[in-house]
Amino acid sequence: MTNILQSQLPLWVTLQLTDACNLRCKMCYEWGENGAYHGKVLERLDKETVFKVIDECLPVKPYFALFGGEPMMYPWFDEVVQRIRDGGARVDIPTNGMFLSRKAEKLLASPPNRIWVSLDGPKHINDEQRGNGVFDAVQEGVRTLFELRTSRGLSEPKIGYTFIVTPLTHLYVKGFVEQCLDLDMVDHLSIEFQTFATEDEHQQHLQLFKRLFDVPETPCAAGMVAPKHRFEMMDFEELAKQISWVEQQCRQRGIYFVSYPKTISAENYRAYFYKDYKNLLDSRTRCHFPWIYMEVAANGDVTPCHTFYDYAVGNVNHQSVSEIWRGPKMERLRGGLRQAGGLFPICGSCARYYADPSKR
Repeated sequence: MTNILQSQLPLWVTLQLTDACNLRCKMCYEWGENGAYHGKVLERLDKETVFKVIDECLPVKPYFALFGGEPMMYPWFDEVVQRIRDGGARVDIPTNGMFLSRKAEKLLASPPNRIWVSLDGPKHINDEQRGNGVFDAVQEGVRTLFELRTSRGLSEPKIGYTFIVTPLTHLYVKGFVEQCLDLDMVDHLSIEFQTFATEDEHQQHLQLFKRLFDVPETPCAAGMVAPKHRFEMMDFEELAKQISWVEQQCRQRGIYFVSYPKTISAENYRAYFYKDYKNLLDSRTRCHFPWIYMEVAANGDVTPCHTFYDYAVGNVNHQSVSEIWRGPKMERLRGGLRQAGGLFPICGSCARYYADPSKR
C-alpha cells in the first residue's frame, strides 16, 4: 500500500464523459428520485481533453473506468477506449445496457476489458426500478454482443452484470441469477448495495466542507440522502443466504464475483443499512483514494472521490493532471482528511469506501 500512495500520478482514473443519461433509475444519486443532476446544465468532456488526460496518465498504466451519465451516449467513447488500450492500460465500462445492440460493432472493434451491465432482478422488478422495457432491451443487447463476440472468436470485451440491492430488489438476487441469466454468457458479476446518506450525515458533511474548504453547498451529497427507515424492513438473513448461493455458483463456474460490502452475513448487511459502522465487518479507518484516485467530471472538474465530488481540486480544461495531482487544493483536501482522522463523516456512504484501493 505504501508504494501506491506515493505515486506521482493517479493509479485509478474515472472519466465522467457526459452528464447525460437516457434512464431515470429510482435509486441513482445522479438522475434518481433525489438525484443531484436534476435541473443541471448538462456537460460533456471535449474529446481532445480526454485524450490529453489519458496520455498524461499512461506512464503509470492506471486502471481507467468510463462513467457518466451513460458513457455510451458519448459520441467518441470507442475512440477513448482505443486510446487507452493502445497505451497498454485497462479500461472498464459500467453501462445501463440500453445501447449494447446498436454499439456492438464499436465495442468489438475497440473493446474495453470489461463491460458491467446494470440489471436489478427479473423483468417486473428491474423495470419498476429502472424503467419500462429496460430488462428486455438490455438482455437483447447482451445476447447480440455475446453472439457477435463468439462468432468472431474474440475474448473481449468480457461481459457481466451489476445488481444493485435495494429494498425493492433484495429478495430477487438468487432468482435473477438462477432464472434470468444464461451463466455461460457471464464473465463477471457484481452485487452492490444501494449507497445512501442520512440527512444527519449530509449536514455534518456540509458543515465540515464549509469549514475546511469554503464550500457553500454540497449538492452531490444531498443527492445521496435517503431515509434510513426505508431499509429497516429488509430481510437480511434471506439476503445473505441468496448472495452466498450466488457467490458459490460463480466460484464453481469460474465467474469473477464481487460484492460490496464484501463480507456475506446478515449481521454485516444489517449494520450497513442501519449505518452501524462500529459493527460493520468491512469498515475502514481511513480512505486512501485521495492518494491514488482521480475522477474527472463532465465539466472538467477533478476530485479524488467517486460519489461526493462537491469540492473540485482542479480542472483538466485549464491544468495538467500533474499540476492538479500535486497542487495546493489536492494537498488541502488530503490534509483535511488527515485532520478529520482519516475519514469524513459521510465516507461510509461512498461506493469507493468498500472497494480495494490496491486493485488495478
